[in-house]
Amino acid sequence: MVVAERQPTGRTTLILRQAEPGDRKAVHDICVETATQRDLDDVDLIGYIFADPYFVLAPELCFVIEDSDGVAGFTVGAVDTVDFYRRWREEYTPLFADRYPKPTQETSRYESLVLSLHNPERFLPAAAADYPSHLHINLDARARRQGWGTKLLAALFDVQRAAGSPGVHLTTSQSNTRAIAFYHTLGFEILEQPGDGTVMGLRFDGSGRMEASPSRS
Repeated sequence: MVVAERQPTGRTTLILRQAEPGDRKAVHDICVETATQRDLDDVDLIGYIFADPYFVLAPELCFVIEDSDGVAGFTVGAVDTVDFYRRWREEYTPLFADRYPKPTQETSRYESLVLSLHNPERFLPAAAADYPSHLHINLDARARRQGWGTKLLAALFDVQRAAGSPGVHLTTSQSNTRAIAFYHTLGFEILEQPGDGTVMGLRFDGSGRMEASPSRS
């Protein structure tokens, strides 16, 4: 276990720890339930793309917070995104190829997600060479605005930095101004804005910082 930190909330105690295989379903469910776009016939596809691959391919970069009610939030990521997506196509996509055949066109959110399941390099930003690591993070409502977002990311960044990564990137929606403001407080900078997305990056060489106020995470 890499991290074990306890902090009391109003009614229970939250624990931050490295994820275990048994946490996969809870992380999948949180990923689906907190998604901003859930207008899909098969919402589980969201979890299959933004949560489950990390348990299969990079379990050492999966962290959760939990209380007596179960997992309340998570962060996952990769050290080398290019290599991670290569392994995704070779080892992870085949697990779902029959259930989600590759579409011949992209005219809906569903088709876009299925295409990403088959070709995750679609997520790779132009700035990936300087920010080769990436992350995803989601918190249940009961764990928000208490500093847990910052603590989860600090645990993930420690592993990515120790593995020699010079920087990390993430993608969020341009309309998610609260998340963008939060990442700015951590030292992230906007790198590009493709379509309606915003790609942000943080350097691990001292040019960025981890100084977010717990009340905003």
